[in-house]
Amino acid sequence: MKKEENYGILASIDRNSNKWQDNPTSEDLSQSKFGNVIKTGKTFTSLNFAHKKFPNLDGYYPALLPQLWQKTPDKERSKKVIIIFIKSYNWHDKQNYLIGYYAFPIFKKESINSPLDSTLMDINIRSQVKDIYLLNNSINLSKHIDLNKFLPVGKDLGKRGYNYLTKDNVLKIMDSIRKVNPNISELEGVMLRILKFLR
Repeated sequence: MKKEENYGILASIDRNSNKWQDNPTSEDLSQSKFGNVIKTGKTFTSLNFAHKKFPNLDGYYPALLPQLWQKTPDKERSKKVIIIFIKSYNWHDKQNYLIGYYAFPIFKKESINSPLDSTLMDINIRSQVKDIYLLNNSINLSKHIDLNKFLPVGKDLGKRGYNYLTKDNVLKIMDSIRKVNPNISELEGVMLRILKFLR
């Protein structure tokens, strides 16, 4: 049986009560499930969805996905990846939520100056601003009835790593996002481009 190709990735970031547009609260940091955040007391995911607050002149915006820093996606397995869905564990209610995505990403590990201060911050993906979206209505993955359709057969939500996603997984997740976030032109535009790419 031919193994299905990967068209998406589902990865985790730590919780940020300021919607990943500013530094997280001290409680966010203390409740983090990421070892490096617990060890250092800081995170580089603070601005993952600050693409409208700090626009880049080249039209692209960077982010850090910690799981992809420690274990860089295999070039062969990720060569067709067109979208990275991002989830976060909410320590308030102990549930995992799908919070947004970076479509048509570029993978590149580097360090850049943070727009918040003079320190360097690690990043490993970039997408055009029009292809980045923080959901108005996040999706509770811990309770979602279609979770088994969001992931490849036999896979669970990655706790220490990330999940590769098949074409069908990507389409099912995008459809669920549109259902709970209706009438949003940004979603429609990305969905049309994804469908065109997958044909």
